[in-house]
Amino acid sequence: RDPTWSPDGGQIAFYSIRNGNNEIYVMNADGSGQTNLTNNAAGDYNPAWSPDGRQIAFVSERDGNDEIYVMNADGSGQTRLTDIFAGDNDPAWSPDGRQIAFWSHRDGYAEIYVMNADGSGLTRLTDNAASDTNPAWSPDGRQIAFASNRDGNYEIYLMNADGSGQIRLTANAARDVEPAWSPDGRQITFRSER
Repeated sequence: RDPTWSPDGGQIAFYSIRNGNNEIYVMNADGSGQTNLTNNAAGDYNPAWSPDGRQIAFVSERDGNDEIYVMNADGSGQTRLTDIFAGDNDPAWSPDGRQIAFWSHRDGYAEIYVMNADGSGLTRLTDNAASDTNPAWSPDGRQIAFASNRDGNYEIYLMNADGSGQIRLTANAARDVEPAWSPDGRQITFRSER
């Protein structure tokens, strides 16, 4: 699940339950060389490549709840970046590789946060009594698209990278989630149940 291309297009990271629990794998773009990068009794999922292709951020349950981890692209150096009782999910690297956005329940609701790539400098970007999830950086790093149910059902929203200027992009009675930017930053795709 969740296949994601390496920045150079040569590899694909994904997670699979093929060995009994969710683990992160990487393979060549043609499907060869499938390698298990994580191997523990807890679930590992949501891989996200760093822009330079040298690291992969991911979510792991190995410490009792969902936390954000990072590892080298070969699976070495697995390091926990977040450490809190609430779940942290959906890591997304900024285009310059200096920050990681994610969503967390740590303040009672699912909110979008950003931190430095080493886990320092945590900042909350959204703050409302609703669920804000699925952060996706624009290619120029100036904006973050996300999904929120703050207006009664899930819609796609956009904000500046510092959390300011939050606006709704979709308005539909169905659920709109999982935004993804076009490489030129001019369009956003999303999944909808409309």
